Amino acid sequence: MEDHLWIFSHLLEEDSSDDDELLQDLCWLVGCVGRTNINRKYSFVQEIVNSFSDEEFKRNFRLTREAFNWVQSQIKDKLDTNSKYKANIPSEKQLLAAIWILSTPDSYRQVQSIAGRFNISKSSLHISFQRVVKSLNNVAPQIIKWPNADDREEIQQQFYSSGQIPGCVGAIDGTYIPIKAPTKNPEVYINRKCFYGITLQAICDYNRKFIDIFCGYPSSVSDNRIFRNSDIFKNIIRDRARFFSENQFIIGDKAYPLCMYCITPYIDRGNLQAHHLHFNKRHAQTRQVIERSFALLFGRFRRLKYLDMTKTEFIPQTVQAACVLHNVCLMHQGNFEQYEEEGLQFLNIQNYDHDDNEEALGVEGIAREFRE
Repeated sequence: MEDHLWIFSHLLEEDSSDDDELLQDLCWLVGCVGRTNINRKYSFVQEIVNSFSDEEFKRNFRLTREAFNWVQSQIKDKLDTNSKYKANIPSEKQLLAAIWILSTPDSYRQVQSIAGRFNISKSSLHISFQRVVKSLNNVAPQIIKWPNADDREEIQQQFYSSGQIPGCVGAIDGTYIPIKAPTKNPEVYINRKCFYGITLQAICDYNRKFIDIFCGYPSSVSDNRIFRNSDIFKNIIRDRARFFSENQFIIGDKAYPLCMYCITPYIDRGNLQAHHLHFNKRHAQTRQVIERSFALLFGRFRRLKYLDMTKTEFIPQTVQAACVLHNVCLMHQGNFEQYEEEGLQFLNIQNYDHDDNEEALGVEGIAREFRE
């Protein structure tokens, strides 16, 4: 009975944006009072989730049922493997619980209510979440991947229709993932916005799908340095033809190095001519797609707004798992504009557009033919 009262109190104090969700929780609690064994007689997945309409499922888990089923089919074998720690939990329940954690903005410490909702212990919830994250990371190379030559041709046509810059096949930027202060060297994680974080570097195509990500550097490190230490940078240096056909490139803001495969805007020191300003305007129109990608990521997977996780080394894997789900959601189209708007509000507050790096000045002439 005391457990029921604690959960009831917690639900009333929650700042829920979904009244239907709160009502479901309260109805479940009222129905459970008086039961001698809540764990044996209640199943949130079987009794409620499976009865959701497609719209209710999307509203609660922030992805379509079709997208969920596809993800489950890709990682089901990994999740159905018996754990050496606990009795096996069905893959459906593990994946639903992990997506719920990523989609809800509550503190990661509040696992009691999530574990109770899915009728599993807190320790089982932690283990299930880690298994799902690791499984999603295992399939990441098949879902977050660089486009082949034919796909790049289509992508550059899409970008050209937006900003009239020929040859662009992707937009790159970095964004901060707020985290709790790490126990080891916390000062290096403090960024110029004065909060602890790690940086997610991402390149997206015209449709907001990530085609490359690199995550884990403390957010005090500049975008330029992170880019130069990323796998994509090293691979491009090693074999540029694998990533770009002739006259193809990605675009980034002035935090990134200007070169033949990365085009940045002109630095405005008050001496730019009309055609320079015109190029910068077109460049900004084209580059805004990466901002929208981040907005959709944060808006859908609200846990990323603050990852209250003790294991700092597990945070990059968690972020990558969310990026995998982001791409899967775009593969299975739905009306997600509301999530993008929600994410934009968060990013506007965070003000993630970096202005601390102007190393592009030294190589202005290299990409002039692509700019003019």
